Amino acid sequence: MKIKRQKPYKYDRIVSEVERIITEVIDYEISDPRVTSNCTVTGILLSKDYSYCKVYVEILGDDEKNVLEGLKNSSGYIRHIIRDQLDLRKVPELVFIKDDTKEKAKRIEELLEQIK
Repeated sequence: MKIKRQKPYKYDRIVSEVERIITEVIDYEISDPRVTSNCTVTGILLSKDYSYCKVYVEILGDDEKNVLEGLKNSSGYIRHIIRDQLDLRKVPELVFIKDDTKEKAKRIEELLEQIK
């Protein structure tokens, strides 16, 4: 019988801390006008070896391309802050992705209404 391993507590704690740091830096420290009030971090996916991190952001307004470009330009600074606050062997490479969950949910609701 094979026992399924659960994610270790350390991994969950690091994911939580990385998400908190990224959120705080985007909200309070980045001075790029493309980013300042236009996005919110909705979640992250961190690789098991902590070298790669997908950051999902909800973008307010229609200027998605510029906001993602501003976040990409700020990723080095955000990684620097993560390195300063956490004692990790590797600082994760950050990739920012637009979170379109609300749009997908709205589309599903529209399709369900059409069926009725």
